[in-house]
Amino acid sequence: MKRNVFFLLMCAFAISGIAQAQNCGEIQLNAIGTNNVTISQDRLPSEGSWFSYVGDYSSPSIIGIGMPFNWGYMLPAELMSEYKGCSLTEFGFLDAGEEQFATTYTVNIYLGGDTAPGTLVSTQEFEITGTVGDVVTFRLNTPVEIDGTQNIWLTFYNDGSIQYPAPAVADVGNPNSRWIGIDGYGWVDMASLSSEAYSWLAWVYVDGYDWIGESNESVSVYPNPTTNNVNIVAMGINHVTVMNALGQVVYDSNADGNMTTLDMSSYQAGVYMVRVTTENGESVKLVTKQ
Repeated sequence: MKRNVFFLLMCAFAISGIAQAQNCGEIQLNAIGTNNVTISQDRLPSEGSWFSYVGDYSSPSIIGIGMPFNWGYMLPAELMSEYKGCSLTEFGFLDAGEEQFATTYTVNIYLGGDTAPGTLVSTQEFEITGTVGDVVTFRLNTPVEIDGTQNIWLTFYNDGSIQYPAPAVADVGNPNSRWIGIDGYGWVDMASLSSEAYSWLAWVYVDGYDWIGESNESVSVYPNPTTNNVNIVAMGINHVTVMNALGQVVYDSNADGNMTTLDMSSYQAGVYMVRVTTENGESVKLVTKQ
């Protein structure tokens, strides 16, 4: 199904915060907004599944720390097990249409690793021109097969040739959306570096997976059981309702994107029915709160 996605890049002021990690001293985490660039893009393929932790692309920032660094997503095995036998074949990146953001990047994909990337399985350089004013997509020279048992890391690197290399949005609340790797610090959750955390703006394409109808198999809910947050992943989520064992609605809210996080930390222990409405229909999952 063809989808048009519209992004509005709003003017924002520079934001900075002082961060400290792993007894390595302080670093400065800086973010700058783009300049009233309106983006409409219709380049994502009509079949298959694009994955991003970020559902709201309306106010992105570009992040820099004044030195070379790595940043990216960790896609947990629990999530990727749904895509077993498929492959990661493309990725998407923001070209904000401003010359100051034009540079060469490296995309690296790793298999395994819980708190840092494991084995490097795909790497390539790509150019952002600073002229497109849109999301641009690239095919991976080395596609990555998903075995469903290992975490997958989608990461990016810039050598410090520009001051602000990394597209991001306000923190969506999922720690796997905000990993950062800095020499001397290792890989850390960005939220441990600063109270002003961000989630990286990037996409990866899963080839060979069809979203057919709306069955329970096309909606992923994890971890389950849970003691805290639950991540809900499906194509085009627009509403989530949660009911307890008595049939009482304890949560009812609109959503936007392919992933949303539900905070169940205050819920009583028990089984809850999570009803997920998407662009393709409706699905119900049972979640156990411990």
